[in-house]
Amino acid sequence: MSRTPYFSSLLLAQRNPFVVIDADARIRSVNASLETALGYDTSELIGSPCCRLDANAAEDGCRHHRFFRDLEPYVETRALADAQGEVHFAQIQGFPIVDGQGQIFLGESLHLFQGQRQPGRMIGRSEQMRGLVQELKRAAATDVSVLLQGETGSGKELAAEFLHQHSTRASGPFVVVDCTVLSEDLFESELFGHVKGAFTGAVGNKTGLLELADTGTLFLDEIGELPLSQQPKLLRALESGMFRQVGSTKIRQANVRVVSATHRDLLAMVQQGRFRQDLYYRLAVLPLAIPPLRGRRADIPELTEHLLQEISAQSGHPYRITKDALRKLLLYQFPGNIRELRNLLHLATVLSPDGVIDAEAIRLPVTAEQPASSPIATSEAAELLHEHPSMTTLSPVEAVEAKYILQLLQRHRGSRKEVAASMSISERTLYRKLKRYRLNTTDERTHSGS
Repeated sequence: MSRTPYFSSLLLAQRNPFVVIDADARIRSVNASLETALGYDTSELIGSPCCRLDANAAEDGCRHHRFFRDLEPYVETRALADAQGEVHFAQIQGFPIVDGQGQIFLGESLHLFQGQRQPGRMIGRSEQMRGLVQELKRAAATDVSVLLQGETGSGKELAAEFLHQHSTRASGPFVVVDCTVLSEDLFESELFGHVKGAFTGAVGNKTGLLELADTGTLFLDEIGELPLSQQPKLLRALESGMFRQVGSTKIRQANVRVVSATHRDLLAMVQQGRFRQDLYYRLAVLPLAIPPLRGRRADIPELTEHLLQEISAQSGHPYRITKDALRKLLLYQFPGNIRELRNLLHLATVLSPDGVIDAEAIRLPVTAEQPASSPIATSEAAELLHEHPSMTTLSPVEAVEAKYILQLLQRHRGSRKEVAASMSISERTLYRKLKRYRLNTTDERTHSGS
């Protein structure tokens, strides 16, 4: 029942707590995020019955046996018990995994609703990211509905978490609704909940996602995928805050702040009759654009180091990236955005047993092997790595900060006082950074007292 290399690689790629269950209904593997979130040691879980984590498995029946019977993916809300016996509600996504020998396993990704998520952190100091963070903080100070628009993998869920954690609802739950898996049959049961006997298979009462988000934030991810027939029901619930569980006549209430996200052009979908106009205007009171990774290329070094630190912490093996490998990433267009960067780095670590990631370990898609980047992208990468001689000896994060300070020195004509103020640090701290990065140029010193 030990982890195979296949499962180890799979588990490292999962940001949320993750469980692998075999056809014998036994837990085969868990990742470090689950151990941290629920307080279990791996040895306590590996080989134990599939419903080991469920707080009320006997009452609600076994979804795992149902999966191996039907091989159908599912999304359910469940009560889980941690190592101390405390109960946590979670949204569980179950889907099939096929290993190298063709064996089918069940993978479960757990989205814990309260108190178990890592604080959202927006990585990057580019002008685009600094502008986005300011907009998110301004939005967090209000309670209006926010629509996050951006490409797949660009970090919309992280932006939603950041907004929640900087709002007055930060002490409440942050509940994710993945609209891509909400079919017409699942929508009402998942969002509003159901009572025992409401339909075939409803063997117990179920709390809906809307009620679980009460006093907190309801994040409607990929809202453009919500079936048109279900959109009026969502609109009524959001407008009134009232709803009924499936099979119940009792009116329930929930006070939530709504954040939604999509990679689609919702206005075009409205014009095509594929998305309700009244729901669009209810969700898009404040629309915010999430920039693609290729549009904030200066953040790639810092993102790379951050992701490698995460991988190193999870695997217990330190990794670092060479300058040539980083240059290869800087020249790539990243159609899959941050998600693609994370996957490339996970593969690179598997190909770098000595912990040093070189350019050969960065396996870009075949169509992208030739640097098809524009001259602008190429020159930007060259600037980031070579504009100042000291940058070639710095870590990726230090190189980004040094580049940022250089830009500020140019903008403020070398004034240390103005640069320190714009960075919200003291002049003494700025001086130490200038000394460490060897940025004390003659021009900078001449203007330092201005």
